[in-house]
Amino acid sequence: MPGLSIKDPIHGTIELDELESSIIDTADFQRLRGIRQLATAYLVYPGANHTRFEHSLGTLHLASGICRRLGLEEELARKVRLHALLHDLGHVAFSHEAERVTAKYLGTHEKLGKEKIMKGEVGDIISSAFSKKEIADFASSPHAQIISSDIGADRMDYLKRDAYYTGVAYGVIDEERIMNKMYFENNELGVEEGALEASESLLIARFMMFSTVYLHHTVRIASAMLERSLQAALGQEKLDPKQLLSTGDQQTLALLSKTRKAGEYASALLSRKLYKQVYSLPPSRLAGKDISKTESELSSLAGCGLIIDVAPNFFKLSGFKVKMHSGKKQEMGKMSEMVRALELAEESRKKALVLAPAQCREKAEKICRDYFSG
Repeated sequence: MPGLSIKDPIHGTIELDELESSIIDTADFQRLRGIRQLATAYLVYPGANHTRFEHSLGTLHLASGICRRLGLEEELARKVRLHALLHDLGHVAFSHEAERVTAKYLGTHEKLGKEKIMKGEVGDIISSAFSKKEIADFASSPHAQIISSDIGADRMDYLKRDAYYTGVAYGVIDEERIMNKMYFENNELGVEEGALEASESLLIARFMMFSTVYLHHTVRIASAMLERSLQAALGQEKLDPKQLLSTGDQQTLALLSKTRKAGEYASALLSRKLYKQVYSLPPSRLAGKDISKTESELSSLAGCGLIIDVAPNFFKLSGFKVKMHSGKKQEMGKMSEMVRALELAEESRKKALVLAPAQCREKAEKICRDYFSG
């Protein structure tokens, strides 16, 4: 079987060799076509129907360019490409949003990806050229930074791809400049000083995508409803979590909608009957409080089920370094005033949201104002 040339709206032509072409035709990899990259964001941004499938191809493409820049020998470069291609193989439907619930039952997507490589058809194909265990464990290799770094192929692809499909203007990244100035020394991936501004631009793009897309209040509402549906299905209703290993997003919603309590949330998501934001407050106001207890108290007062959603920390750097013209290396977060400003901005923008069904919105708003004014 010859390799493939695949047309991609983000990177142009993506080239796959024979081994990679065989892998993408497996059932485990084809399943990624049914898992949206941005989970529930399509309910806000109608174009956000792109999937983990094409993101995996884009990550491979960028990782290959980084390998060329670093001058990696062919065998190592092929391993890096395979890791890039397979880095999302273990995701369940709705990816990270669902994993906050399903990890308790199934493990993380990294663990599930390893299992698919070690026990499935993908691993059998890999075994014709490499040790499947080496590829399954590649995330612990220093060269995995080519994919996972703050300036790595994974992040560069999803920022550009997500911006393109959502239609926002924040994903403009000079990946060629960043890649051309990369270095790999002492098992660390970094950039030379000549790519400082381009790297800052990437971090700004990520900050803006979180602020406007990933943590858009309506996206958060849909994600919170999804989490509650999964909690009910896997908890009270004893849905077998292993069923989620073979389903895509829409199949999962259909499966959840057939159950009682979980079905209320899932059916609402399918018909876009979303909860409404009735109150917001700084997360610090909830510090030391039992969120579940607070939620129960508010629900009792409002006479309907309320949800408290606390925003996660998102602007956390892995600490990649910039090599100065003098040869000295310094962590990006310590040398860039721009990065420090973004860290402060994240803190000021974080909000906890209180959500309620549309039919009790007005009462819930009043209850929350009274409850939190004390």
